[in-house]
Amino acid sequence: MPFFKIPLHIKKQDVLPFLGITTAPSPQEENLIDICLHEIKQKAHPVGIWKTYEIKKFEPNKIILENCSLILEGDNASEHFKTCEKITLLASTLGNEIDIFLQSLGQENPAHALVFDGIASAAIETFTEQMDTYLSSDIRHKGYFPTARFSPGYGDWPLKWQKEFLENIGGAEINLTTTPHFLLQPIKSVTAALGWSKIPVERSYTSTNQATKPCRNSKACKYCKLAPFCSSKKH
Repeated sequence: MPFFKIPLHIKKQDVLPFLGITTAPSPQEENLIDICLHEIKQKAHPVGIWKTYEIKKFEPNKIILENCSLILEGDNASEHFKTCEKITLLASTLGNEIDIFLQSLGQENPAHALVFDGIASAAIETFTEQMDTYLSSDIRHKGYFPTARFSPGYGDWPLKWQKEFLENIGGAEINLTTTPHFLLQPIKSVTAALGWSKIPVERSYTSTNQATKPCRNSKACKYCKLAPFCSSKKH
């Protein structure tokens, strides 16, 4: 099982949207952000894994993978990967220590915990984007075109497939599991599918040729601002 491991590299400007800060932060905010950035670089242990499957067949509203129990279900997923021959499943996480620290910090200093939580969200997004860049480069090198990422719970691909997703990618290798409600643990983790397209595709959820991704966090999302659909930023 291949692993993706690089040092966590995150800048102050990367975290501001996740904190809802649209102007220059105040000196107090700057100080707290600096503290949280130092803390997360000390406590996060980012790691990713991936596995690629051939597409066995397309059925109405679902994609069946070769030697894989995971089904990419729904109109949105079917449309998103309709020109693909292969699917790479990927998973990334910051590790359990972030969960433990957040729980403790929430009891001691809720305001500090809120900022740290936002920065941790930015960190896993940044790390996943770096992993995406690495995998997409390999896909292009092998003569295909990478699609945008698409995850269980996005569009009409039911979140219930999260369990099979982890089983087929070897989530246990990086201590990644799900709750009974199919939420990832550790919480600062991402799962996604990346398609190998036979033809060039627009790597954006805003394209009319790609599936639009309803936002599961629209009431709290710093990008969506209660919009019904996400922008090209992915959570």
